[in-house]
Amino acid sequence: MESGNNLSDPLEDFKASLIDENHYDAEKHSDRLLQRFLKARNGNVPRATQMFMDWREWYVKAGVENIVANFAFSEYPHVAQIYPKFIHGTDKLGRMVLYQQHHKLDATSLFTVTSLERLEKLEIREGEKLEHYRLPACIRKSGEQADKVVVVMDANGYPFSQFLRLQGLISQIANINSNYHPETLGLVLIINAPYTFSLLWNLIVAIVPAEVAAKCKILGTDYQQTLLDLMDADQMPAVYGGSCACSGGCENADKGPWNDGSVPGFPDSFWEGMRQRDLDAAAAVTLAAATDSARTSTTEQFRTSVAKMKRFSLTGRRESKSSTAGAPSQQTSVRLSYTKGESEEDVFVDAE
Repeated sequence: MESGNNLSDPLEDFKASLIDENHYDAEKHSDRLLQRFLKARNGNVPRATQMFMDWREWYVKAGVENIVANFAFSEYPHVAQIYPKFIHGTDKLGRMVLYQQHHKLDATSLFTVTSLERLEKLEIREGEKLEHYRLPACIRKSGEQADKVVVVMDANGYPFSQFLRLQGLISQIANINSNYHPETLGLVLIINAPYTFSLLWNLIVAIVPAEVAAKCKILGTDYQQTLLDLMDADQMPAVYGGSCACSGGCENADKGPWNDGSVPGFPDSFWEGMRQRDLDAAAAVTLAAATDSARTSTTEQFRTSVAKMKRFSLTGRRESKSSTAGAPSQQTSVRLSYTKGESEEDVFVDAE
């Protein structure tokens, strides 16, 4: 066999090129990772080298390690209601399946509770979790063919009129995954797509990488058999024609080989703890808001009380002046009785 037909040769050339550029770390950069960059650039070593270097530069500039270690998406409970998406099970090749639902997606509501910058950080964190946790579990269980993700995008109720406001988010997600996690997307099935979606699709393909658009398949409402051909019924939520009905809802189960106990070494508390990190941050934000609200309420009550006492003091003094000497009016007696306790507020008001 000629050396040019052997994948190990361009792989070794790729490693040598990265070593020359001081970008290769044998402990961090597996052959599988390098092969993905090579494949993304059709085996062209110089182009793959540039892509890899761009990735490393972005990795540092974006602060990926800090995001993975510390970023908490406190908006999660709100965003999950506005833009539901969840990971559930694997297909027959062992590939992770991600479901996206758009019937509740509203750009105005979404960007009221979060920002494009924070959504980007969330995407970065989840991309690293996919790369270092979910995919390795799938591969260990099912083999190398499980190194990609299947996306089921439910276009039912898609907010077509809001596309212009959402295109930045769509483009951002597609580019992060394509440029910095190359060759991890296996297939995108767009289900419940109305006939008008074809018009929107022409706009979408203009803002996503060509290799992403090429992996998308648009289906209508008759999609169940296509999904069942792709995955076993017990791996598919009942709402989409499967037989799975997870306790607490399939959308909350995060079901897969990374946490179901089927793969030695999994689950891992660090990666699994990210969702709890978000929930803890959300609880802290809620508590802080409640504390601020209570503090504001107490301050307003104090101001109202001071204002009332000030009015009462002025009224009592006016009526005291208009009464006969040596014969305090009934109102003055009330005022004297009210201030007899001499609290801080009373002293403050009377001093004015």
